[in-house]
Amino acid sequence: MEAEREKTLTAPTTYEDWLKCFDALKSGSFVDSSMVTAIVRGSFVNEGYIAIRFNEKLADTVNEMLNKRIARFLKDLNMLISFNELADIVPLFVRLRNEVRKCLFFTDIPFLDPNVRDELEKSVKVQMGKFWNETVMFLQKQTFAYCNADLEDSLFLICRMSLFAQAV
Repeated sequence: MEAEREKTLTAPTTYEDWLKCFDALKSGSFVDSSMVTAIVRGSFVNEGYIAIRFNEKLADTVNEMLNKRIARFLKDLNMLISFNELADIVPLFVRLRNEVRKCLFFTDIPFLDPNVRDELEKSVKVQMGKFWNETVMFLQKQTFAYCNADLEDSLFLICRMSLFAQAV
């Protein structure tokens, strides 16, 4: 198992290496710093048809990573609401924020076409921002409907958080 982990942490250089890396990212529940370091050290000749396929695989990987995080978040949120454990909603949002930020690992890939990088980053931020805002709005409606002070306190803290770091 440890040898298998070491294999995935080597910097990818071939298309096949990158596909294995993408598969590891899709199947894993987290992206740790050693994995990001290996990805950033990776290289690839990003030209022609293979570049198009690479970019598609990268986008698919990021989308699948985000979808898994959203599904887990919604499952946990529903559980917290159903058991009336509303104080735990804030840490849940913090965890989602941190996990989504890790999904932006591709912004540090040096050989990636800047247009592809920017477009994918913008897409992630728009989609996740919309999800975040819709979830907060849903919880605000729940607060008004049930006059729940605990949920209102949690929402106050959540509304003060930002999903992505603000550009300076």
